[in-house]
Amino acid sequence: MSFSELRSEMWALSLFGGRLAAAELILFSVFLTDIVMLGYMSELSLSAALLTNSTFVLFYVTALGFLQGALPLATRHLERGDRSAYSGVILLSILQAAVIGLVIVATFIAYPPILRALGYPEDMIAESWAYIAWILPGYGLSVIYIALRNAVIATSSSQGFITLSLATLVLNAIFNYLLGFGFSIGDLTFTGMGISGIGLASSIIEVVLFTGFLALLQKSGFRLSDLGANNWQRIKAALQQIRESLVIGLPIGVVFFVNSTLFSGVLIMVGRHDIQGMAALALIFECAALLLMMPFGLSEAIVQRVSLFDALNRAARQRQIEIVTQASICVTFAYILLLAVIYFAAGINIPVLLLFDKSSHQDLIATLDALMILGFLVAALHTFVIIMASILRGLLDVNISMFVSLTCYWGVGLGLTFILVEIAGHGARFGLISVVIALAVSVVSITWRLWLLRSQPQST
Repeated sequence: MSFSELRSEMWALSLFGGRLAAAELILFSVFLTDIVMLGYMSELSLSAALLTNSTFVLFYVTALGFLQGALPLATRHLERGDRSAYSGVILLSILQAAVIGLVIVATFIAYPPILRALGYPEDMIAESWAYIAWILPGYGLSVIYIALRNAVIATSSSQGFITLSLATLVLNAIFNYLLGFGFSIGDLTFTGMGISGIGLASSIIEVVLFTGFLALLQKSGFRLSDLGANNWQRIKAALQQIRESLVIGLPIGVVFFVNSTLFSGVLIMVGRHDIQGMAALALIFECAALLLMMPFGLSEAIVQRVSLFDALNRAARQRQIEIVTQASICVTFAYILLLAVIYFAAGINIPVLLLFDKSSHQDLIATLDALMILGFLVAALHTFVIIMASILRGLLDVNISMFVSLTCYWGVGLGLTFILVEIAGHGARFGLISVVIALAVSVVSITWRLWLLRSQPQST
């Protein structure tokens, strides 16, 4: 592999993955806008929304992984010129996303009694429901447009993502302010709905996003008419596509689910004893999720590019995958280095930036500053895990990441948190230390697996 090949692949990955990451970053910022606005209201409102959104992130990230199984299949069908199979995969993926959306809605309807059973105070439960009741439609729709977005990514197009994302981010900030705090124009006065208005604003924006992604899908060339006649052969082909999608997407979805339950599980355990400590961890995890949109976008670009090599012979395909692997590692280290410069050279603790009204949250800011190094490690280690796992998927090793996640995150991470927080009675710092240890063990395990695979001789 020559340096020019590596540089070319790094540029291609950075360009395509960067666009996806930027769009993903902006889309995720829609929910962070809620956090910023609620910081001006009260710490109770802020904590309630942080707890609720941390649970939603669990579903969103899991769906992001589960629905990713359709991406390589759709890409391969387009490469072969099979529009019918491409449209079939996308339609089935949309239906799967709709089912996940219904599960999310049902779960959040049951959220108040779940919090009550966990011993949360009634004022926190009431404030959480005031937010959930209005943001619930947006939660459901946001999962469905993951499938729509994957359909567009399969075409190697990402041009419209950033424009749509930026427009909705600006609109969300405007609607958040107007519906949350109220406005007065002449004789027209709206007093504002508080945390409920913030939730309603986000639901309105999710409708706009859903409509925009439908338009992008239409522009990409998706047509239901491409499916052809509804006969037994078509049904058999659809069932086969579901099976192929699940073989790829299910392990990824399990990995993302286990990753997310590590964070939400730690928050729930810490929140039972320390509301402010939970708020600090929730801000760190929200910020980490925001920073992880870059590796998420890069991982999607890796999967899409590896799928393009499917028609090559084994030797050529392995060579191309090796180039992608090297380029991915280089881009990943560059990104982690950038984070280190922001945190330590510039002295910017990114989670603190989410608190615009800093004078009202001095104790919370002091806690975040004390946890800054651990917060950086969460983002850096998780970035490495995501990229290494996507390379393993490119090498057709889709199950090892699932086993590593189950062992490291549930066994090590949640196990340590239960011992240190629930049993020993330590605070939020020890919950965060448990997360860092779990991620570090995961990095070592998954890197060792990748080294083993790459060191094995490949037959031609």
